[in-house]
Amino acid sequence: MKKYKIFVSGVQRELKEERFAVKEIITLNTFLKKYFDVFLFEDLPAKSKPAEKVYLGKVSESDILLLLLGKEYGQPSPDGLSATEREFRKAVERNLKILVFLRGEDDSTRDRRVRNLIREIKRPGSGYTYDEFNGTSDLKECVFNSLVELLEDDGILARLPFDSTICEEATYEDINEELVENFLKYRAIKLKVEVPEIPIRDFLVKTIKAVRELDGIFKLTNAAILFFCDYPQEFISQSSIKIARYRGNSRIEFIDSQELTGPFYKIIDDLEIFFKRNTRLASKIVEFKRVDIPEYPFEAIREGIVNAMAHRDYLRIGSNIQMDIFNDRIEVTSPGGLLPGLDIKNLEGVHETRNKRICKIFHETKDMERYGTGITKMKNWMTEHGLKPPVITQPGDFFRINFYGPGDKILDLVPNIPEERQTDLKKLGLNNRQIEALRLMVNEGKALTNRKYRELFNVSNQTFVRDMRLLSKLEFVTSEGKGRSLQYKAK
Repeated sequence: MKKYKIFVSGVQRELKEERFAVKEIITLNTFLKKYFDVFLFEDLPAKSKPAEKVYLGKVSESDILLLLLGKEYGQPSPDGLSATEREFRKAVERNLKILVFLRGEDDSTRDRRVRNLIREIKRPGSGYTYDEFNGTSDLKECVFNSLVELLEDDGILARLPFDSTICEEATYEDINEELVENFLKYRAIKLKVEVPEIPIRDFLVKTIKAVRELDGIFKLTNAAILFFCDYPQEFISQSSIKIARYRGNSRIEFIDSQELTGPFYKIIDDLEIFFKRNTRLASKIVEFKRVDIPEYPFEAIREGIVNAMAHRDYLRIGSNIQMDIFNDRIEVTSPGGLLPGLDIKNLEGVHETRNKRICKIFHETKDMERYGTGITKMKNWMTEHGLKPPVITQPGDFFRINFYGPGDKILDLVPNIPEERQTDLKKLGLNNRQIEALRLMVNEGKALTNRKYRELFNVSNQTFVRDMRLLSKLEFVTSEGKGRSLQYKAK
């Protein structure tokens, strides 16, 4: 397969870091390096022929000019043109594809000749592709997206979506068959069927079609890598999920953060651990039951993450799914806006995705439904929990779901707590007196001393000791102090 040759142009001294960032994203990215070769003038050994002939000759041999513009124009030659503008003019003369990236600057600080070039590039009808960037990380993402778009325009990527595309760098040895076996067991439980007696390879090739056999060689699709490799990020770096717990309601100071890596189902399990570590679990005594009240229904958050994993744009190499936990809400943000034709105000019941293979694998374990019910399910879980329905927005080219929490009213969520989070205190052997004492300590935050307990319930010291011994054994209460100052509080 013929590769596109890219010539990187831009003032070498001023844009040194940016020039090497472009080379890095093209040469180190497993996807881009299949389609592009990149040339930097800095990579040439010293030669006797004039530099001008070398760089203009390299431009002529290239397919694409990638032009970086900052503040400086560069040293002019006798004809008044800098090397950067000469390269640009040669690319125009040779009818090359020209991609322009403008470093974010106040235009008044740019050299007048740079401003003239920018005006020419931005002129309506000029046909040039340009983008603005701030920092090398942003530049890498802009370059990646522009090169992918170029491949799409040329019909190179029109054959298969990302998740069905074969990853040439991976081999079947990168599959961990134990992960597939665990998946089959989990699938059997969710579908209420027996674990199929089928060879692992046949399941991957014939059932979920995540592996393809070409000329007797088993080739992994990107979907197979995401689910069944120990470390998918070696091949698909953007498949990790970044999560953070912030102090307060803004992104100023974080308390806890983590980047989740590994295959998809491991990431989901690790996310639940982080979620439980960074959200509240309150308790309340209701009648004769102790009720544990999570701040959010994890089922809704999990659904939001699974939907993000299934529907995000994996060609956005520089962006990851992000989950942010604040005091008042949880945000799940994924790269890639809605597909054309979808309306953000009318998504319930709509099923359209970039990644049909990923969705199919999630369907196999009922972690996704086939008919676009994810948003309805999240809405129902939130409202049944006593919370507002999730709010969906599209900030720029991202998709975001906001889950708003109960704030200080977490105990008001009691009526909506499922049976599995309710403990029948009578079945544990507690009498009415102990249940009432526990209600006072848990719901009202009271501390009970020996004397107060005996006065409240008109019992002896021996009964007080016996009652508290059982509550302590069940780890419902804890004691503080000694002697007459000894008191019991909810644990």
